[in-house]
Order: sequence, then structure tokens, then C-alpha cells
Amino acid sequence: MNFNEILEPVIEFFSHGIGAIIAEVAKFLYHFAYPSNAEGATPVEIPK
Repeated sequence: MNFNEILEPVIEFFSHGIGAIIAEVAKFLYHFAYPSNAEGATPVEIPK
């Protein structure tokens, strides 16, 4: 299976026109949902 044949049309789509807009919106949503400066996870006490 040649991955280049699979990935080339996808990369081309997300490089121009509506595909580029979709990619930018997806990047924005990702950065909004998962900020790089978020606090680390902390353990939660479970009452016994």
C-alpha cells in the first residue's frame, strides 16, 4: 500500500480553498480546547 497515494490528495485538499479554511477552523478549535499552558492534572481524593 502506497501511503503517498493516499496522503497526497488529502494534503492538497487542506492546502487550498475551502480545505484550508476547514484546517484553520480545526486548528483554532484544537488550540481552544487544549491550550498549551494548561495546568497539569492533579489527583482527586476519593472519600472512603
